[in-house]
Amino acid sequence: MKSTIVESYTLPSKGLIYKTPFDPTVTIRSMTLAEEMRRLQVSEEAYRPMSEVIDDCLETKLPISSYDMCLGDYQFLLHKLRIVTYGPDYKLSVICPKCGARNDLTINLDDLKVIELKDNYEELMEVTLPRSNDVIKIKFQTPRMLDNIAKERKEMKKQFPDLKGDPGMLLTLQNVIDEVNGRKMGRLQLQEYIKNLPMFDINFLIQKASKLSDCVSIDPMIDFTCNECGVASQASFRFTSEFFTPTY
Repeated sequence: MKSTIVESYTLPSKGLIYKTPFDPTVTIRSMTLAEEMRRLQVSEEAYRPMSEVIDDCLETKLPISSYDMCLGDYQFLLHKLRIVTYGPDYKLSVICPKCGARNDLTINLDDLKVIELKDNYEELMEVTLPRSNDVIKIKFQTPRMLDNIAKERKEMKKQFPDLKGDPGMLLTLQNVIDEVNGRKMGRLQLQEYIKNLPMFDINFLIQKASKLSDCVSIDPMIDFTCNECGVASQASFRFTSEFFTPTY
């Protein structure tokens, strides 16, 4: 008999941050071989194939693709897809910061803390730069945005082989900034604006964009007690081959 596991979850964004708000309760089924084949397809885009797999496994039809969701919602669905497909047990190794010993752990993915959207999230979307005093409206990062940044970064290096430095920060801010002093800018105009901002403002803006992204997320920190020295510590969650090809 053919069977799939189906579970329902509530998105941490509560469906409120999108152009068209929607019911955040979603139903997702476990992957089949068809989805695994799509997951393994060769692609220059890091996030698109997995977003398509998530969309296929969502039995709740939403007005938005997971590719255009905020990173917190995307990561949440990614974790839940793994859980309904292979279960919550996840093996990984961490290094004790106290004694340097390797610890082989099996964690429960359902135990990772989910950070849900707070009512004051809109306050994080508008910032006043400390040096220029410009008022900037920023956006949540999405998987599509990260793929676009990687693509533009590659194209810039190819188009301008003598380009000094890495354009990653410029492209990130270009994609994160929505409005400057109440108006939208064209791509080239926005690039020039960013290039001429004081570095104090750049650093401030990067941190505010990160804070906005973190207000809908999965806490990556894992608590563990070292098997060697017995000290309680924390380690950061890492994606390994165990996530979608677990060993038994």
